[in-house]
Amino acid sequence: MNKVSIDSLRSDTYINQPVFLDDRFILLSPDVAVTDKLIVRLKKWNYSHVQTDGTPYEGNPLGESQNNTATLELSAKESEEKKHSQDFFVSCIKFLEKYYSNFRELNVLPTLSISEKVKEIISELKEHKHQLLSVEPEMNSNETYIIIHSIKTTFLVLSIADFLKFPAHKQIEIGIAAMLHKLGMLLLPSQLYKKSAALTPKEIQIIRTHPVISYKTLKASEFHASIYLSILEHHEHIDGTGYPRALKGDKISLYGKILAVTSAYTAATTKRPFRDELDGHSGIMDLLKDKGKKYDENILRTLVYIISVYPVGTFVQLSNSVRAVVIKTNITTPKHPILKLLTDEKGVPYSNKPVLQTRPEDEIQITGTLGKEEITELKSKLNITA
Repeated sequence: MNKVSIDSLRSDTYINQPVFLDDRFILLSPDVAVTDKLIVRLKKWNYSHVQTDGTPYEGNPLGESQNNTATLELSAKESEEKKHSQDFFVSCIKFLEKYYSNFRELNVLPTLSISEKVKEIISELKEHKHQLLSVEPEMNSNETYIIIHSIKTTFLVLSIADFLKFPAHKQIEIGIAAMLHKLGMLLLPSQLYKKSAALTPKEIQIIRTHPVISYKTLKASEFHASIYLSILEHHEHIDGTGYPRALKGDKISLYGKILAVTSAYTAATTKRPFRDELDGHSGIMDLLKDKGKKYDENILRTLVYIISVYPVGTFVQLSNSVRAVVIKTNITTPKHPILKLLTDEKGVPYSNKPVLQTRPEDEIQITGTLGKEEITELKSKLNITA
């Protein structure tokens, strides 16, 4: 970010990128002009410069200006990255659907093709992690839900494995486990996982056999033992209340602990016919209630580091009534992500969305997340279609 001398600022000019007083506080958004009063105050406060990546220009920020050009370029870049991530997600869906279809027809589960797909996912996550973790593909059936659940879990699992510095071969192993951890569900009678009403106790008992079915199926193939053992354990709980073996604490493998946390988060934040999904913030808070009980505390903490207490895509309200959306998480302070400000304190949309890095010491803080109706209303106001 460039330093701009206070003496070089001119009244009634605009700067086509947000202007920061320092690395914490936004001074000006691109749709607010520099004023003589502001320049006097900055000098009075003994500031010699401000920081920005933008350039000054004269004219209406809503007109044909450098400001609009920069905004259009940013929107185009964001749209391109979003489309790339959505397309890649769809390719993963098609891959896993075909993989399972071949299994039904030929009764084979080749290790090479799924290993190569996991390697491809690892590569994509290095470049597009934040976008991939926030993609919400359309689900047209309960079987598609199982596929999408598996892929979303894989993205989270591999993000955790990378954060924990797993060597490449272990990342591939746990990635395969995540991709296939719901295989047993698809081998159960379809009316069970397609049912929109509450399951009976007997049906729940049958559903709970799916980790064992997955385990036995994969064990009969050429997969490494760590893969099918972790799948067997992905519904075990640290306090021994899980299934199928009621394992406790360190009796559960590290892979199993990671799968348990990520699969539970994915399930909580995905819509089902019989219940609404939780937003990312509510999903993570729900899991935190069971920290050290159902879920391993270290793994849960790692998930929070990766997706934040406010995951990418979460719509939030600040203490000054400004509304914003999370665009990037902050590993060092999970409660303080980077936001794109959408509407000001009076509810008026920003013509160019300034970016704010929230900080623990700031006066202005996130006070909560927006409800579904509030998000729908906000998207309508901002003409956001997705």
